[in-house]
Amino acid sequence: MNASTRLWMDRAPADRVLLMAITTIAVLALIVAFIWLPLERARARLARELPQLYASAATLERQAAEAKRLRSMPAIAAGAAEPLASLVTAGGGNPLPGAQISVLDGKTIAVTGADIAFGPLLEWIATVQVSQGLRVLSARIEALPAPGRVRAELRLARP
Repeated sequence: MNASTRLWMDRAPADRVLLMAITTIAVLALIVAFIWLPLERARARLARELPQLYASAATLERQAAEAKRLRSMPAIAAGAAEPLASLVTAGGGNPLPGAQISVLDGKTIAVTGADIAFGPLLEWIATVQVSQGLRVLSARIEALPAPGRVRAELRLARP
C-alpha cells in the first residue's frame, strides 16, 4: 500500500466519514462557485438583454423595409429643366404650407419651418427628389407637442 492509502486506513471510521463529508461539501462549493454561479449570471444578463435584442431586430427589419421601399422609388431626375427658383415662387407645383424655401446657390435650397405637418413634408421631399433631382444634404427635424407637427431645417441640393 502506498502512504496515502495507509494514512486513510489508519483513520477511525468516524474520521473517514467526516473527512468525506467535508471533501464532498468543498467539491460542491467549488462547483457552485466556479460553474453554476457564472452560468446563472450569464443567464440573468441574457434575460436582461433580450428585450433590447428584440428591439434591435425589429429596428433592423424596419430599416430593411425602408431600404426596399427606397429601392422601389422612381429614379431621381438626372437633369431637371426647371430652375430651383420655381420652388420658391410656386413650390414646384406642390407648395409646402408653413415652410420658407430659399435658394442658396444654383444647386442648393434651404427649407425652414417652425410648424410644418410631417406627412406633407415627407411627400414634398419625395416629390422634389423625383421632379427636381434634389437630395437631402442635411435635415434637422424636431417633434412639436401637437401630433404630426414638426420644426424643420433642411438643405437639399442637386448632385
